[in-house]
Amino acid sequence: MCRMIGFISTKSCNISPYIDFLKNQAIHGKGAPHPDGWGMSCYDRNDLLIKKSSDPIWKTGTISVDASAAIIHARKASFGKANLLFSHPFIFEKKGKIWSFAHNGTIYNLSGKKEKNEIDTQFYAKRFIENLKQDPVRSVENTIRELVEISENKFTSMNAIISSGEILLGVRYVKEDEDGYHTLFYFEEDDRISISTEPLDSRWVSLKSGEFVMATVNSRVEFVKGTIKV
Repeated sequence: MCRMIGFISTKSCNISPYIDFLKNQAIHGKGAPHPDGWGMSCYDRNDLLIKKSSDPIWKTGTISVDASAAIIHARKASFGKANLLFSHPFIFEKKGKIWSFAHNGTIYNLSGKKEKNEIDTQFYAKRFIENLKQDPVRSVENTIRELVEISENKFTSMNAIISSGEILLGVRYVKEDEDGYHTLFYFEEDDRISISTEPLDSRWVSLKSGEFVMATVNSRVEFVKGTIKV
């Protein structure tokens, strides 16, 4: 159970407002507090900055970093206590790109499938990377389908924010349609797309279960919204 936010932009911007927004969610948002570590991955042209901590995000001072894409995550443990190894996002290399994966939810019945010291999100992320071909939407769709079967439909949410620095993908898939905690919202601006577990204001749009948004950046942000088939 977690709070998370991500964005992608045509230009570099300071991530401090996003850090502050997530701190507020972690302290005062739904299901608060979210004290079990935090992490971020920040992409900016040829640079990638990864930071993880087992401390609560609100203990972090001001972070002044510029990024053109980022994922920031504050954890509330479902499995395992606060541990640097369990702080999201999880990072993988695939076909010359570095992918970041963050998740909000709990997936049960993975004993015997995942490694002994692995949490459910790590298993989810690894399966996504193994399934990753050309289309990240189809990859996350296939992974969710697999996990529904493996878990015998025992999960709360498979909501995820995923980025390679060149794309930002947010997907919402929850067990209960009326789930008011495992939410995902997006906000489209001229130069960027932002995705968050909670909205900053009334302009943010809520995703229904089964919906995704994906943004890619070239000279402008190209935005696609659709539905996965599970």
